[in-house]
Amino acid sequence: IMKKSAIAILIALTTGSAFAETEKTEDVNYGDPTASFTTVGVSASDKTTQLNGMIGLGSNIFQLDLGRSNKEGDLSYRGRYFHVTDGLGYSLDVLGSENTIEGQKDKETSNTVLAGFIYKIKATDNISVFPMLSAGYTKTDIKNNKVSESGLGQAGVYAMYGFDAGHWVYANPKTTYNVKSKEFLNQVELGGGFMVLDNASIGAKLEYTAENKKLNVKNDSVAWLQANVYF
Repeated sequence: IMKKSAIAILIALTTGSAFAETEKTEDVNYGDPTASFTTVGVSASDKTTQLNGMIGLGSNIFQLDLGRSNKEGDLSYRGRYFHVTDGLGYSLDVLGSENTIEGQKDKETSNTVLAGFIYKIKATDNISVFPMLSAGYTKTDIKNNKVSESGLGQAGVYAMYGFDAGHWVYANPKTTYNVKSKEFLNQVELGGGFMVLDNASIGAKLEYTAENKKLNVKNDSVAWLQANVYF
């Protein structure tokens, strides 16, 4: 159960590039995690395929991601409301998954709620830094009535370089504290995007998770490819 709770935390952590901004401008960089725009896209790793959608209505942004594991067919979801005012943003996330328990027929359901803040610091015309802080709660249920639950706290920073042509690269280290286990789970995400058209991009990211034996988490690296169209 603890392992699956940790997986729920990982889902929550792999969200650094999903925030979005106040107003769309002609020179918006789509790698900006506080930029308001509308997009549909797809992300894929060797284990999971995910559909991504976001609608930006000024300072109010709505996002929905739906994922399916390539082998077991397990499902995951994430819905988010995000708001930005004068560089300070806040968000509310509801996310979860249904997973097949290895060697068993039972399914395991995990759900997490997170609320957080992000602040945009414009270091130069091309470099931006976004400190992030959030807190929440996660719960995992198995059909035989076993339950695991814990409060969560997360701190991180998203740093990006936006090229004049619209391309971008970023780094997003973060750590999440599991209140029940009194343990930190550390992770870093590195990635970038390349504008192939004025309204389309392709990108890639690498997610690395450090080992935590008490949370039953091993060292893990996952590579993703992404493609998006913007409206």
